[in-house]
Amino acid sequence: YNDDKIRCVLNKADGVTREQLVRVYGALLWNMGKIFDTPEVVRVYTGSYWNGALINDDFKHMFEKDERLLVRELLDLPRCSAERKMNQMVNRIRLVKVHICILGTLREMTPLWIGKKRSREHILNNLETIMDNVRVKFDLSKGDMPDPQAFARCLKNFPDLSVFPSIDRALICRFDSLIEKEIPKIVRDAANVAKEPRSGKRSVIHNSKVITKKDESDKMNPENGRDFIGLLGNIFVFVFLLLFLLLVVVFVAPLFG
Repeated sequence: YNDDKIRCVLNKADGVTREQLVRVYGALLWNMGKIFDTPEVVRVYTGSYWNGALINDDFKHMFEKDERLLVRELLDLPRCSAERKMNQMVNRIRLVKVHICILGTLREMTPLWIGKKRSREHILNNLETIMDNVRVKFDLSKGDMPDPQAFARCLKNFPDLSVFPSIDRALICRFDSLIEKEIPKIVRDAANVAKEPRSGKRSVIHNSKVITKKDESDKMNPENGRDFIGLLGNIFVFVFLLLFLLLVVVFVAPLFG
């Protein structure tokens, strides 16, 4: 499931001659073909990724081209990660839709009272044909259909197939709307947001003035500073008057005593 996350790099390719590089490249592709179960050939970035000069510059143009492509791949990692997550979400929605259709069909084929055991045996013996009919009826992709044998093994754990939920047409329409309309809209909006310049939480100096976010306006508001200074002044005046009255009591009161 992680084949699309792997990048193959053939480093220090300038250390061999042209003929040796062709043999090494071919042997590498042959061995990688046995590891990766993909219909297309694995992309291999060939080059010498260091700051020194090339030892053999026969493929200098190819090395520079592959280096630019690899750097572009690295720069596109955030975007590719978001696209991968959206694709995984779409795949899961499609799988849920497939299972709803299959299990709902099995429920419809199961009688309410008499003949449940015989109907269950018929379903397990003809599950592949039933799944093909479900795929045609609900216009499902063949690649989204589960393996009939593995699915039959799971169904053997259920003695009564009528416990499965019935087919919810509204839910299926909701899934189709998600795949066809809402998720593509989210992808377009995310692409537009990615193109916009990022605005951080720090203040930005523009036209010799400090521009802050609205959330931080109370902290940076000069009126709050003036209020604080005024409060300190009132406290100072109160303390001064208190000390003055104390001095009057200590020094002046005995004179009248």
